Amino acid sequence: MIEELTLENFKSFGERQTIRFTPGLNKISGRNAAGKTTILEAILFALFGDVPGVNRRDLVSLKGGTLRVTLRFRSPLTGQRATITRSGTLDRGGRFVGRGVKMEVEGEENPLTRERDVNRKVKELLGIGKRTFFNVVYAKQKEFVEILNPVKGRMDAILGLTTATEIREQLKAVKTTLGREGRIDQRGAVEERLKNAMERLREEEERIEELNREMEALEGRLKELEERLKKGEEEVRQLRELAEAFDEMERRRLKLEALRARIKDRERDLQDLYSRLGEEPESRLAELEERRAKAMELERRLQDILEKQLEVERRGLDGEIASLNHRIREHAELKEMGVAVCPKCGQRIDFEKLEEDIRAYKAELEEKTFRLRDLEKEIRAVKQQIESSRRRRIDAERALARFLSEMEQVEKVKEAIKGLSEECRAFGERLAAGERELRERAERALGRGFSSLEEARAYLQEERERREREWAALQGELKSTRALIGDRLRRRGEAERRVEEYRRLVEEIRRELASILEFEAKIRTIERMEQRYTEYEKRMRETILKQLGWLTFKYFQRLTDQHLYSDCFIDPGNYSLQVYPIGSTRFIPAWRCGGGHESLFALSERLALLRIMDFPHLLILDEPTDAVDSQNIPSLLEYISKSTREIGQIILVTHHGYGEEEKVNNILVRKVEGESRVQQG
Repeated sequence: MIEELTLENFKSFGERQTIRFTPGLNKISGRNAAGKTTILEAILFALFGDVPGVNRRDLVSLKGGTLRVTLRFRSPLTGQRATITRSGTLDRGGRFVGRGVKMEVEGEENPLTRERDVNRKVKELLGIGKRTFFNVVYAKQKEFVEILNPVKGRMDAILGLTTATEIREQLKAVKTTLGREGRIDQRGAVEERLKNAMERLREEEERIEELNREMEALEGRLKELEERLKKGEEEVRQLRELAEAFDEMERRRLKLEALRARIKDRERDLQDLYSRLGEEPESRLAELEERRAKAMELERRLQDILEKQLEVERRGLDGEIASLNHRIREHAELKEMGVAVCPKCGQRIDFEKLEEDIRAYKAELEEKTFRLRDLEKEIRAVKQQIESSRRRRIDAERALARFLSEMEQVEKVKEAIKGLSEECRAFGERLAAGERELRERAERALGRGFSSLEEARAYLQEERERREREWAALQGELKSTRALIGDRLRRRGEAERRVEEYRRLVEEIRRELASILEFEAKIRTIERMEQRYTEYEKRMRETILKQLGWLTFKYFQRLTDQHLYSDCFIDPGNYSLQVYPIGSTRFIPAWRCGGGHESLFALSERLALLRIMDFPHLLILDEPTDAVDSQNIPSLLEYISKSTREIGQIILVTHHGYGEEEKVNNILVRKVEGESRVQQG
């Protein structure tokens, strides 16, 4: 089982130390507070990451640092060797912080590093869980003999009897939940709701049948009205068509009147044209053509004077003035230069003659400039005359054009009057024929004769209004009938929706009732299961307790040669161990035996528990002699030493030096400068 433990910064152990364990008895001894129990707590912490009754922050050394525990053990089931290393430290707030766990198993490639995987593997290798280990394998200080008169719930958990109880409690909870979720108490109300819903469903179905009968009668009436309305609509349509024919005839009359009015308008237009043309239009035309010709001749002559005389003369003066200006500039430049010879022609310069030429040129320039100004005034006057002549020509041309247009318009109006007159005659003949035909049509349609078209039209108006009133009345009755049918359809639709709702409600209530019945069946099944588990728990408790009492007595006999008791059993009421002293008339509680027998029975019962749980491999005892008087301590330690014949490995913590009859691995713990030290050899 446990082979080696290495611990560092674990409670009173500061420096790293390794402890080796052997099969058989491993006795950890030393003075009080030396650190013996700390070794057991390190084993528990390494296996399960927890120590019962101890806060993990108290496991870290008072000097601080990182706590580290490594435990190597061999599985009693598979024979595999496993090594677990756990570490942790305290944060600034003094809380324990795990630094990780690592478990390596012989034959397995990958180590385990998650807490749940490690816990699962430890249970798999040991064959027992954490709760059983803490309550049976490990006997805490001052709790060694408590097993003789244990707490019932704790003993149920040790023996595995809580499972059936827990299942029964779970079944009760399930039954309560089923009763609540299944609404068992509402069955009567649900059945009443189902009855009411079915009655409402029947009522709505009867209402639908009644509405169907009413709709059948209304649809027959609707068919009759539609046939009458169709016939009336045809009669009204014929009368309307006849009225439209009368309206069309009236429009034709108005059109004839309009043609006649147009002829009169054209005749008035012709009179207006004649009045504007005058009495002698030919003379007026010749006069206008003469005015235009004179204006054109004057404009042409003035244009010739401007272009052939005046413009030519102005261009000549412009050239002469430019030449004089050039000469004056050249002579002025020579004068200013003061040279004796002309740089252009090479002749000798006479400055007096130069001055005389300049004065002559300037006089001539002034004369020609005055002449140019007069000429430009004359040119502007001629241009004004040309513009005036052009306007007169344009006015004459416009007057001539208007006169010619009016003469052309006279011919067009005459032609229009002729055409309108012919159209009016033909239209009048067609209108007379149409009136005769329309009167005959009205007589056929209305079934009587008429002396005039006006009489026929008046009678048609009265007959049409009467037929339209009758047709409107039929439409109203038809609309009312359709509204009644629509109302019945709406009411039937509402009833059908209510029927569907009630059907869904009935189906829903039936499902609800079926669910309640199903839950009732489940509850009955749960009750039968409760009864079976109660019987099973009773039989299992009797069997286990009977076996536990028998094994306890057998172990007691093996551990001592004193035959003072003939039998023992476990009280099923409180799990206390009862023994039968030889010569007595009744059983007595084992905790009343006194002496070393009480501790011996406690050891025997613990060995029996390990045998029942099929775990005869390890027993850890922490100061089991605490509650034993000094006279019985040697015998108890001897009994524990002999127990190695039944248990593969015992780890015993004690400060007494007894119990070494069997082979013992002695582990001495002592304090050195405030820290625990292990001596082993």
